[in-house]
Amino acid sequence: MSLRVRQLRGARQYGIVVVLIFAALAATVAVPDFATRENLANVVSQSAALGILAIGQTVVILCGLIDLTVGQLLGLIVVVTCDLAAGRSDRFVAILAIALGLGAGAGAITGALNNWLRIHPLILTFGLLSVLQGIIFVYTDRSVGQAPPQFEWLANGKLGGIPVAALVLGVVTAAANFLLTRTVIGRQVRAVGGSEENARRGGINADSIKLFAFVMSGLSAGLAAILVAGRLGTGFPLAGTGYELDAIAAVVLGGTSLAGGTGSVIGTVAAALVLGIVSNALNLLQISPFVQILIKGMIVIGAILINQPSEKWR
Repeated sequence: MSLRVRQLRGARQYGIVVVLIFAALAATVAVPDFATRENLANVVSQSAALGILAIGQTVVILCGLIDLTVGQLLGLIVVVTCDLAAGRSDRFVAILAIALGLGAGAGAITGALNNWLRIHPLILTFGLLSVLQGIIFVYTDRSVGQAPPQFEWLANGKLGGIPVAALVLGVVTAAANFLLTRTVIGRQVRAVGGSEENARRGGINADSIKLFAFVMSGLSAGLAAILVAGRLGTGFPLAGTGYELDAIAAVVLGGTSLAGGTGSVIGTVAAALVLGIVSNALNLLQISPFVQILIKGMIVIGAILINQPSEKWR
């Protein structure tokens, strides 16, 4: 690989950090209330669930796949855990295990179906999205239960003045970055995403790696659901609506190639924070939610045009 190509990839993956700094500075200048300590903590806390969800999506996209189920999976886990917890602190460990187990289990089912049916993951996960949405509304059509106090602390609490959600996001980011950059399975994820045929010829079990990627995506949905449940305090059936698109937007904006093989979780998390800053600033400016959707769509389109590799250097 030439030095020029490595420089281009580095710029696309980590240029988002510069965008993050610029977005924070612009919001500070445009919105007087943005730079308060309380509001900045709120931005990070609100962005943590999306950041964690997008980390799992990064693993999937790096593997040359896509997962549209994560939003509804997150919503299902929020509903089930809040209903079972009923606000009781003594059920925290069991509910935590259920949240992570549901996420990883659903991811494993998606991965197994992907390997078995051999249809495009976009079509497969879109269908499963509808299935999960149906399960949620068969389960309940209204808010149920209450999140345990520990969930609320994880989502809204502070430790030494730092939001606990930010610490959780930092730990997950560091672990995922280590997994993808310092381990054999991380290199295999990138290899399968770069060229599945070449990976198979190199002795990599591509089906196992794709299954692993979907499990990681489901696991991230389970962890993100804990934070969302803590913020909402109850099992709201529409809790996960739109999260799958926001997660993909963060991955793309963070410089991960939709073609697979290239990207970083650091760029993804920085992009999630950028989206959080934009949403927060627009809310403080009292911009219509519909206009916010338009602006977010324009950001994603711009990111695709800028970040995705051209045919020449792919």
